[in-house]
Amino acid sequence: MKKILLTLLFLPCLTLAEEDGNWTTLFNGRNLDGWVQRGGVAKYEVVDGVIVGTTVPKTPNSFLCTGKEYSDFILEVEFKVDPTLNCGIQFRSLSKPDYKNGQVHGYQAEIDPSDRGWSAGIYDEGRNGWLAPLTGNIAARYAFKQNDWNKYRIQAVGDLIVTHINGVQASYLKDKTTAKGFIALQVHGIGNRDEALQVRYRNVRIQDLSNAIDIITPRQRSYEHDGPLVKEDAEWKKLAVDFKFTEGPALAPDGKIYFNDIPNERTHVFDPESGETSVYREQSGRANGLFFTPAGALIACEGGNRRITRTDYAGKVTVLAAEFDGQKLNSPNDVVPDGEGGFYFTDPRYGKGDDREIDVEAVYYIDKKGKVSQVAADLKKPNGIILSPDEKTLYVADPGAETIFAYDIVGAGKIDNRRKFADVGSDGMTVDKLGNIYVTWTDVIAFSPEGKEVLRVTPPERPANCLLVGRTLYVTARTGFYSIDLEVEGVR
Repeated sequence: MKKILLTLLFLPCLTLAEEDGNWTTLFNGRNLDGWVQRGGVAKYEVVDGVIVGTTVPKTPNSFLCTGKEYSDFILEVEFKVDPTLNCGIQFRSLSKPDYKNGQVHGYQAEIDPSDRGWSAGIYDEGRNGWLAPLTGNIAARYAFKQNDWNKYRIQAVGDLIVTHINGVQASYLKDKTTAKGFIALQVHGIGNRDEALQVRYRNVRIQDLSNAIDIITPRQRSYEHDGPLVKEDAEWKKLAVDFKFTEGPALAPDGKIYFNDIPNERTHVFDPESGETSVYREQSGRANGLFFTPAGALIACEGGNRRITRTDYAGKVTVLAAEFDGQKLNSPNDVVPDGEGGFYFTDPRYGKGDDREIDVEAVYYIDKKGKVSQVAADLKKPNGIILSPDEKTLYVADPGAETIFAYDIVGAGKIDNRRKFADVGSDGMTVDKLGNIYVTWTDVIAFSPEGKEVLRVTPPERPANCLLVGRTLYVTARTGFYSIDLEVEGVR
């Protein structure tokens, strides 16, 4: 097999200047000396060595700003935020009387605990809006840790800005709009809501690089693989057995794998570290496809209950969709979140059809505001669904037509250019960093982005779904749950 190479992102290559340890602490851990509040009247206080920002209703965005302005620098900040409060770290920001009556404006490293997961994307606060969203950057979106401390690293030299979240590169932006400004810690306005939501900041420090030269030099990181996707002597491992029909494997933020036993209406959890499998939920509504969002929420296709649900980190269940145009869904089967905060899901009809309300078996999209739209109604029985690593292509398996179709993503919830991708059907699907699509038909089969078969492996039982985590391919196969090691990595 010829070598396949996929360019992923630009990365910063730093000189030894940052190793000198010339850090300046911006927060002394005791009080807010050196800081000034602008904008709204959210409450800032120091509690146990941490800056705590608390929301206040009916006030605009609030900013705790440094008195000094910085041009070229490396900034590090740690934060912990309420799961329902988006905020941000301002840098090279300004407040001028002749600009919107002193409104704070400038670059912001977004703090986004929502399912969209654009934390460390670059937003131009009070001015131009999004400059570097994280659509297509799956690794960065899933680097965010819900209800926990996160670390940002923001590097700005000249017109080049690079951000990292928890060691993962998020943004790479060239922009000349503002060369110098203050640093600020935001508490976002919440309108008329009366909750006291909080964001915490600590370990705020900076390296002033005003006199540095060529601190950030762009280089490319590529992911490549030369050779077969699986070793000839690779063996299947039996991880768990004695189910009726397993489906829907999904990777949780803690590295555990969730999957369903549909007839028994149970969601199970497999722990790769201990090798143990336990029950996560009883009476799952005959849940099938599962997916975790960057916010750590579990999205489930409850085929028996004919709905899509979201379970947050605290266990609260919300119904995202149960009908379309006033008619109950058929039996939602599989789901995949996109980089815009929305979800694509398939809705075939299995079981008895005497209570069926929707005539077609279609693909739908739920946007970040909860609106449900039908995006593809020209399929026989859509089932598995997955996005390419760059999230520019949507793949839909149609076992009714024994075909996998590919669509171009032309906007949030908008697809075009349907084309045949492979002459097989599939139940579930997964993807690797090279863009190969793994399908579950009579075997587990992988197709290159061009639709060429590049792998075929036969599990101990006929497969129903699969999930590639690192270099481990997990397969739900009828009564068992299995794995096999590959030579290529999954996107997460």
